[in-house]
Amino acid sequence: MPLYKVKGFDAKGDLKNIRRDASNEEDLLKAMQLEGIVPIEIESEQKKRVEKVKSLKLDNQHMFCTMLSAFLRSGLSITEVLGLLHRQTRDKQLKSIFSDLRESVESGRSLAQSMNAMGVFRPSLVGMVESGERSSSLPDVLERASALLRSELELRRKIQSALTYPIMMLVVGAFVVTFLITYVVPQLTSIVTDAGKTLPLVTRLLLLISSAVKYGGIPAIFALYLFFRRLKRSGKRISAPFFRETRNQLTVSLIFSQLATLIKTGVPLVQAIEMSAPMDPQAGRMAFLADEVRKGYRFSQSLERQGTFPEDVVAIVRIGEVGGNLPDCLDRIATNSWEFAQNAMQKWSSLAEPMIIIVMGVVVGFVVMAVLLPIFSLSQITG
Repeated sequence: MPLYKVKGFDAKGDLKNIRRDASNEEDLLKAMQLEGIVPIEIESEQKKRVEKVKSLKLDNQHMFCTMLSAFLRSGLSITEVLGLLHRQTRDKQLKSIFSDLRESVESGRSLAQSMNAMGVFRPSLVGMVESGERSSSLPDVLERASALLRSELELRRKIQSALTYPIMMLVVGAFVVTFLITYVVPQLTSIVTDAGKTLPLVTRLLLLISSAVKYGGIPAIFALYLFFRRLKRSGKRISAPFFRETRNQLTVSLIFSQLATLIKTGVPLVQAIEMSAPMDPQAGRMAFLADEVRKGYRFSQSLERQGTFPEDVVAIVRIGEVGGNLPDCLDRIATNSWEFAQNAMQKWSSLAEPMIIIVMGVVVGFVVMAVLLPIFSLSQITG
């Protein structure tokens, strides 16, 4: 339901600022009338939200989890913590987010519902907060989320530093190739054709590519824009086969780290599985596991019957059940999966540098050959 912000006077004549969910403004006015509130201004929160940024930066989400976890452990309530963060932060974007979150929580929403309604937090982070609120272990869950986000930030910085040099080469090479195609090659081809000579095959092929890019480049870019926009609206993603395993390992790490945290706080296994469901992108998988455990199957048997989890995960869970240290084994699975995903992403980032250099070498070599061959033809004519 839409969220509305209402300013009005109560029966004592005091001005009140209220946030309330309602199907429409008529239902909202009826509810205000029953409470004795006389509204003087009604604003749809949905309109206000559209003006905000689409997503919060990853380092800001990390800071949010770190600070919220630390203040909650000191015994403050969520509204007090959000108010304190609002006063302390200097970032205008974060100030607005903390203020909106506090007002939304004070109106009766949970923190996870408020974060989800704003639309600027990661769905996986919202799912972790939701499970933490349900299990009364929000500080532990936020600390876990902060550690995961910190690891991802460090990995991103490593990848960015590894790709800086090849990307600079790619940009410089693109400028050189563009200059040769648009200025040098047409000049040489006109001289060769005026002399009555046939252009080399490589040069003709380069001119054909240049004409195709010149006349078809803008329509192709527009078509790609429409394709990706439609893909984004439908919620689908283009899945690269070599990144699929990495994404699966990241999902396993998030799910099992959350399960370990919940079980350590005393939550029964079935409830912990159900609370971890919002973090799983595959709908229905965690519900199946919860039903299997509820029927009497062990967790390892449920994972095996579900069939999408790796065999080593099932084996480690089985060992944890036999040894009576399931939470520690779940933690070990989460750590191993996260390290596997990190190593895989670092490997692809390391391979990207030589691959970009090789591609640029081939492209520049092709263009240089297309430029030099007409020059050789001119030298033969001169001779």
